[in-house]
Amino acid sequence: MDLQWSALVNPEFLAPLVAGLLLWFFSPLLPSSSWLAAARRPLRVGGALLILYAVATGLVSLFNVSVLPPNTGALVWRLVLVLAGIYFLWEIINFLLNTAQRRLKQRSPDREYQNRVDTLLELGWWISRLLLIVIGVAMILSVLGIDITPLLTGLGLAGLALSLGAQKLVQDIIAGIFILLEDQFHIGDSIAVGDIAGSVEGFSLRATRVRDLSGTLHIIPNSEITIVSNRTASWARALVDVGVSYDTDLDHVTKVLEQVAEQLVEEDSQQELFLERPIVTGPESFDDSAILFRMLARVPPGKQWDAQRLIRRRIKAAFDREGIEIPFPQVDVHMRK
Repeated sequence: MDLQWSALVNPEFLAPLVAGLLLWFFSPLLPSSSWLAAARRPLRVGGALLILYAVATGLVSLFNVSVLPPNTGALVWRLVLVLAGIYFLWEIINFLLNTAQRRLKQRSPDREYQNRVDTLLELGWWISRLLLIVIGVAMILSVLGIDITPLLTGLGLAGLALSLGAQKLVQDIIAGIFILLEDQFHIGDSIAVGDIAGSVEGFSLRATRVRDLSGTLHIIPNSEITIVSNRTASWARALVDVGVSYDTDLDHVTKVLEQVAEQLVEEDSQQELFLERPIVTGPESFDDSAILFRMLARVPPGKQWDAQRLIRRRIKAAFDREGIEIPFPQVDVHMRK
């Protein structure tokens, strides 16, 4: 077999060899502090494929062996570009998602918040992986000359049937994603959804689990949560109404309630229960048997019930000390002759 050394000088051998060597040796030199670091592995893999192709082409030309069909070189080039492009896109998406995960977790050390970040980004990885696989397979089949129109048509029909059959499930998942994105509530928060109120015990992309005061666990599909009231978001407000009799000096009542507010602030100097001094408002309304006064206080989330109990105890003690009557419901009957 005659050796064809001159055939090794042709561009079909030299071009992929030079390109592969450049990619193989220079891709590790990309800076690691930027998004270009994600291109290291795909460029190195692409360089290795080009080197292998160049070696195969060189051996065929060297020994004058024609075992490959026509236009094999162009076909291999396109396949290498497709695979390298898909791999490069995956590394870029992986880099971006990892960066987003790291920066989002730095915002808060809260374990529940970090679990939500992991759940959301895991969904992003799953969707990205699925899309890249579908796109990659379609491009490879197109490069190989296989008609993908029937395949796309079949996938479209299958997707339509799946979307119609699992429409409710899709709605639940989409609603769960928006709950995560908007940070509407966390596990442990006290929320109200329609007539159901309680503490959030569990959350997934499909459903939310809420346990009410009686101990009943309610499993609510996320698509059914149209209006949610979060009673433990950021801060809460303690609200206490107290009634006094109609013959009481209202200015004196206001003064006593202001003293109670000062006492509460002094007792809670570390602001563990009250974020600010309670506010006294009133008289708020004239009821059948009492004039209502109101005390408001901004408290940490979930502490409003403890604060309300403490306020009521302090008000009752102060009213007893000052001789202020808290009237019980009563009705005056006037007899006409």
